[in-house]
Amino acid sequence: MTKALISVSNKGGMERFAEQLSDLGVEIIATEGTAREISKNGIPVTHVSEMTGFSEMLGGGIKTLHPMVHAAIATGEITIVVVNLIPLTTVVESMDIGGVALLKSAIKNWKSVAAVTDPGQYGAVIKEIGSSGGVSSETRLKLAEQASVCIVTYETEVCHIIRELMDSVG
Repeated sequence: MTKALISVSNKGGMERFAEQLSDLGVEIIATEGTAREISKNGIPVTHVSEMTGFSEMLGGGIKTLHPMVHAAIATGEITIVVVNLIPLTTVVESMDIGGVALLKSAIKNWKSVAAVTDPGQYGAVIKEIGSSGGVSSETRLKLAEQASVCIVTYETEVCHIIRELMDSVG
């Protein structure tokens, strides 16, 4: 069975996407807040904490930084990783660590894993799974490239925040 890991800050379109994945026979694993939103609509979902045996830590700041999660991505047990990163504020402490790590794991194993970073990608992914039973190699590579751009853009924003901190310190 195909498995998708969903951890999204922007939940726009996610409930419909999760429902469509479920209808296509995809097992959904999600972080706590995302799982709550998905289950509100009666969609079956496994919480990441059930998979790992560990609850979220530091107020939800650490939830997917677990070897079982990354091993499942590395081995292709999880074949779809859906992440949109936590928006940055003006403080470095607001940055998303787990989401970036999930995307990097998915990019590294692009031959088996689709890295979905934007709600605008949901429709095409569903269409492809519905018509062919999975996400093609070409699409996975394109999604990996888009996820890489997402990470670079995010890390550039982090760098700007750090530079502003350095300027304010002297």
